Amino acid sequence: MEDQICLDSDFLVNFLRNKPEEKEFIRQHEDTDILATTFINLFELYYGAYKSGVYENILRVDELQRRLKIIPLSKETVKRAGEVLAELEKRGEPIDFRDLLIGCAAQVEGFGIKTYRETR
Repeated sequence: MEDQICLDSDFLVNFLRNKPEEKEFIRQHEDTDILATTFINLFELYYGAYKSGVYENILRVDELQRRLKIIPLSKETVKRAGEVLAELEKRGEPIDFRDLLIGCAAQVEGFGIKTYRETR
Protein backbone atom coordinates (compact mmCIF):
# COMPACT_ATOMS: atom_id res chain seq x y z
CA MET A 1 0.00 0.00 0.00
CA GLU A 2 1.45 3.36 -0.97
CA ASP A 3 1.64 6.20 1.51
CA GLN A 4 0.69 9.77 0.70
CA ILE A 5 3.37 12.10 2.05
CA CYS A 6 3.26 15.89 1.96
CA LEU A 7 6.79 17.28 2.11
CA ASP A 8 7.06 20.49 4.13
CA SER A 9 9.17 23.48 3.10
CA ASP A 10 11.99 22.91 5.57
CA PHE A 11 12.39 19.33 4.35
CA LEU A 12 12.36 20.45 0.70
CA VAL A 13 14.89 23.23 1.33
CA ASN A 14 17.25 20.65 2.79
CA PHE A 15 16.62 18.37 -0.19
CA LEU A 16 17.45 21.22 -2.56
CA ARG A 17 20.63 21.80 -0.56
CA ASN A 18 21.55 18.15 -1.17
CA LYS A 19 21.33 17.10 2.47
CA PRO A 20 21.91 13.32 2.66
CA GLU A 21 18.98 12.46 4.94
CA GLU A 22 16.41 14.20 2.75
CA LYS A 23 17.93 12.87 -0.49
CA GLU A 24 17.79 9.33 0.90
CA PHE A 25 14.19 9.75 2.03
CA ILE A 26 13.16 10.87 -1.47
CA ARG A 27 15.12 8.02 -3.06
CA GLN A 28 13.41 5.47 -0.81
CA HIS A 29 9.89 6.80 -1.34
CA GLU A 30 9.55 8.34 -4.79
CA ASP A 31 8.85 5.07 -6.58
CA THR A 32 6.56 3.52 -3.97
CA ASP A 33 4.63 6.42 -2.42
CA ILE A 34 2.87 9.57 -3.51
CA LEU A 35 5.09 12.51 -2.68
CA ALA A 36 3.47 15.91 -2.65
CA THR A 37 3.67 19.44 -1.35
CA THR A 38 1.17 22.28 -1.19
CA PHE A 39 0.92 25.50 -3.15
CA ILE A 40 1.84 27.29 0.09
CA ASN A 41 5.09 25.30 0.34
CA LEU A 42 5.77 25.96 -3.32
CA PHE A 43 5.31 29.68 -2.70
CA GLU A 44 7.81 29.52 0.19
CA LEU A 45 10.36 27.74 -2.01
CA TYR A 46 10.02 30.23 -4.87
CA TYR A 47 10.19 33.13 -2.43
CA GLY A 48 13.46 31.81 -1.04
CA ALA A 49 14.83 31.14 -4.52
CA TYR A 50 14.03 34.64 -5.77
CA LYS A 51 15.28 36.20 -2.55
CA SER A 52 18.63 34.40 -3.00
CA GLY A 53 19.13 36.17 -6.33
CA VAL A 54 20.51 32.94 -7.80
CA TYR A 55 18.69 31.99 -11.01
CA GLU A 56 19.75 28.34 -10.68
CA ASN A 57 17.74 28.13 -7.43
CA ILE A 58 14.58 29.09 -9.31
CA LEU A 59 15.28 26.40 -11.90
CA ARG A 60 15.81 23.82 -9.13
CA VAL A 61 12.40 24.66 -7.64
CA ASP A 62 10.87 24.40 -11.13
CA GLU A 63 12.37 20.91 -11.51
CA LEU A 64 11.36 19.81 -8.02
CA GLN A 65 7.74 20.81 -8.42
CA ARG A 66 7.47 18.72 -11.57
CA ARG A 67 8.40 15.64 -9.48
CA LEU A 68 5.71 16.23 -6.85
CA LYS A 69 1.96 16.23 -6.70
CA ILE A 70 0.84 19.73 -5.72
CA ILE A 71 -1.97 19.73 -3.17
CA PRO A 72 -4.38 22.61 -3.88
CA LEU A 73 -6.23 24.84 -1.47
CA SER A 74 -9.84 23.75 -1.76
CA LYS A 75 -13.05 25.08 -0.25
CA GLU A 76 -12.95 22.17 2.18
CA THR A 77 -9.36 23.03 3.15
CA VAL A 78 -10.06 26.68 3.94
CA LYS A 79 -13.24 25.76 5.82
CA ARG A 80 -11.26 23.27 7.94
CA ALA A 81 -8.51 25.87 8.47
CA GLY A 82 -11.05 28.40 9.72
CA GLU A 83 -12.43 25.83 12.15
CA VAL A 84 -8.97 24.85 13.44
CA LEU A 85 -7.76 28.45 13.79
CA ALA A 86 -10.88 29.43 15.76
CA GLU A 87 -10.30 26.50 18.13
CA LEU A 88 -6.60 27.27 18.53
CA GLU A 89 -7.32 30.93 19.27
CA LYS A 90 -9.86 29.94 21.93
CA ARG A 91 -7.12 27.88 23.59
CA GLY A 92 -4.55 30.66 23.27
CA GLU A 93 -2.37 28.62 20.89
CA PRO A 94 -1.29 30.80 17.97
CA ILE A 95 -0.13 29.28 14.70
CA ASP A 96 1.31 30.77 11.52
CA PHE A 97 -1.43 30.89 8.89
CA ARG A 98 0.82 29.25 6.29
CA ASP A 99 1.48 26.27 8.57
CA LEU A 100 -2.24 26.07 9.29
CA LEU A 101 -3.14 26.00 5.58
CA ILE A 102 -0.40 23.46 4.80
CA GLY A 103 -1.55 21.15 7.58
CA CYS A 104 -5.22 21.42 6.71
CA ALA A 105 -4.59 20.92 2.97
CA ALA A 106 -2.62 17.75 3.72
CA GLN A 107 -5.23 16.52 6.20
CA VAL A 108 -8.20 17.11 3.90
CA GLU A 109 -6.46 15.28 1.03
CA GLY A 110 -5.38 12.37 3.25
CA PHE A 111 -1.63 13.09 3.35
CA GLY A 112 0.76 12.79 6.25
CA ILE A 113 3.39 15.51 6.61
CA LYS A 114 7.15 14.99 6.45
CA THR A 115 9.07 17.85 7.96
CA TYR A 116 12.68 18.37 8.94
CA ARG A 117 13.48 17.61 12.56
CA GLU A 118 16.84 18.82 13.78
CA THR A 119 18.58 16.25 15.92
CA ARG A 120 20.83 17.45 18.71
